[in-house]
Amino acid sequence: MSTQTQEACLGLWEYVGGARTEMERALMSHLPFAPAGVDRSFNEALCYALFPGGKRLRPVMTLLGAELVGGDAGEVLSAATAVEYVHTSSLIFDDLPCMDNASERRGLEALHLRYSESLAVLVALALLNTSYGLVFEHRHATRRQSIQAHAELVACIGTNGMVTGQTVDLSGAAGRDEGDVIRNLKTSALMRLSLRLGAILSGADSRQLAALSRFAELLGQAYQISDDVIDLAEDASFVVGGRAATLAIECGPRGAKLHLARMLDRAKGVLLTEFGRSRPALVLCEMADYIAGREA
Repeated sequence: MSTQTQEACLGLWEYVGGARTEMERALMSHLPFAPAGVDRSFNEALCYALFPGGKRLRPVMTLLGAELVGGDAGEVLSAATAVEYVHTSSLIFDDLPCMDNASERRGLEALHLRYSESLAVLVALALLNTSYGLVFEHRHATRRQSIQAHAELVACIGTNGMVTGQTVDLSGAAGRDEGDVIRNLKTSALMRLSLRLGAILSGADSRQLAALSRFAELLGQAYQISDDVIDLAEDASFVVGGRAATLAIECGPRGAKLHLARMLDRAKGVLLTEFGRSRPALVLCEMADYIAGREA
């Protein structure tokens, strides 16, 4: 990322820094540790998967989603933890030999190589299982809001979200004619969950949730285009070998970046129209700029 882009996102990094300590504490406090007497490798693998764990942008989206609709970020820390557990579990599954067969994650040895493939699957399942209960821990949410939040989580993980997204990734069947929305279903579903979960638990209305869904959809598509541009820059073989057609391949990096900029303008317009120039809205706009500024 360029220095100029980093400077343009100072509000984002200030927010992330302010939320980081409480976020890390919540992640640790809810970990589904195995009871004493069980092989300690499972608990070690849990911590290895989560710490250190990147920038925590997805759970930060959950905090910002709550603030956008007048809620308290501190009240949705458990929900934000659920989001990060779902995200981490998806990365563990992605890296497995039967999926992407990755050897590294965030510069470290992939979990299934560090421990074992079977233990990695169990860790991912434990994180998913724990996430379902965490959405019910908001003290002031109504029963209806809690049930809606739980349904949101289920939808994100299921066949209308990450499961189908991973299936498309494995098959490579979705090309440009079917749209990047389908090919990017996994990323968009998790962004949608991240943004809407805190808002739902904080009493968002249908119009606010619709705006967050549209923002998440556009942001997810932008993230995919950015990934494709990075892939193209890193590996020329990205364009051959039966890979699905992408905007970056068809239009070239420059054309894809122009399309990306227009998409981000639309995303930010949706957000600012509904929520105004509030601090959480502006921080989310900076997050969009961060995604656009990623480099190989």
